[in-house]
Amino acid sequence: MKSLMYRSLISFALLISTMLCTAQYSSFGVINYTVPEGYKLIKNDNVLTYYKEDKSTGAYCSFFVYNLMDAKGNARQCFDFCWENLLQKPFKITAAATLQPEARIKGWRFLLGNARYNDNGVATLALQITFLGENKMQNLIILSNSDAYKKEIEDFIAKADIAKDISQHAAGQDTKRQVTNSNASATSATISANIKYDVWMCHCYAATGNLAEKQFKVVVLSPDGRSLYYMPEIGLNAVTPQNSKEADSWGRVTDKGNKLVLVNNKYGNMELYKINSTSMSRYPNSTSSVYIKVKQVDGLRFEGAYSPELSYYNGKTDIISKQTDPNRRPVIFFKKDGTYINEGITFSNLTFGDDFVIGKGTYEIVNYSLVLTTQTGRKLQVAFIPVLDADPAGTNSGLIINNNLFYRLNKTFAPRN
Repeated sequence: MKSLMYRSLISFALLISTMLCTAQYSSFGVINYTVPEGYKLIKNDNVLTYYKEDKSTGAYCSFFVYNLMDAKGNARQCFDFCWENLLQKPFKITAAATLQPEARIKGWRFLLGNARYNDNGVATLALQITFLGENKMQNLIILSNSDAYKKEIEDFIAKADIAKDISQHAAGQDTKRQVTNSNASATSATISANIKYDVWMCHCYAATGNLAEKQFKVVVLSPDGRSLYYMPEIGLNAVTPQNSKEADSWGRVTDKGNKLVLVNNKYGNMELYKINSTSMSRYPNSTSSVYIKVKQVDGLRFEGAYSPELSYYNGKTDIISKQTDPNRRPVIFFKKDGTYINEGITFSNLTFGDDFVIGKGTYEIVNYSLVLTTQTGRKLQVAFIPVLDADPAGTNSGLIINNNLFYRLNKTFAPRN
């Protein structure tokens, strides 16, 4: 599992094996770790600090291993809380973290983020790893102002491990589905299923045969050789072929080398011919009906105003919506700080009128799902897919939310309050 964490987080080369003889093997909370040779230790109830300093040059490196503490929400919220309170405030750092994609180790979710900041005129690395599981979190933090410690940092990260395996418990939590009424809240993103799907999308001609009519079609592929010909309304977070209400809709995939053969008893069979690593065609030696591999979206933050109504995209006022309620408009605003303002979208095809997500709250994107959390803590989860291979954070990119195309509006659209 350590190699999984290592590959998921950062592409570091392994340190030479001779360092293992003199390294310090330790554990604190639920983390096992190895501190390279020559580091001094300062003990505290809540944090262990390992540090090394070259007084002649001022170069230093410090490893901080914080004790287990209560979680502060989902993985991103926990990371942000600790980045602010364990790094920014005590060390006077203003830089925001650049995050790696979320991953898992032994059932624990973890995020790695880092930033460069100026410390007395010297470029300094700040790096944080946040582990989250069983409503608890634990953090590792690294500060260093010199590349001389690069290999020691690589080794520390590569050999960090989780002592408590909760993978069976996490898998059990992942399969739970909330049975809800017409204004149901969504499954929390903190119990995301341990399945990373690949999503492929085609802007293909519609089944009607009308050459002027195209539609977006989706194929979902799982790592265990299962496939689905559409995106579930709640996306793929906490969804498995076994636990979803679409259980009888999943088919099997066979890789024939030059093509994938998809067999589905409910919706029919399909063949996808490989063009390259990011595109496949429905037909051999063809450039039509091409399925493009959709970008991963875990942890995505973006900014802009979006609406499913084309009239708003064209800069007009939707007459029907205005007559229905002049105080509402079908526009939702997303901000890079993880907040949203929903001025009137009810996502009605999911639970027949989700009025409770109108207003302000926070959002998280995980496993092709958008999770909206209101200020009262209620959650709604809907499907979230970029259009083809477009950058979801791009200036003109549309999005497919709740299986509807949302147009990105121009910058003249601003929240009313």
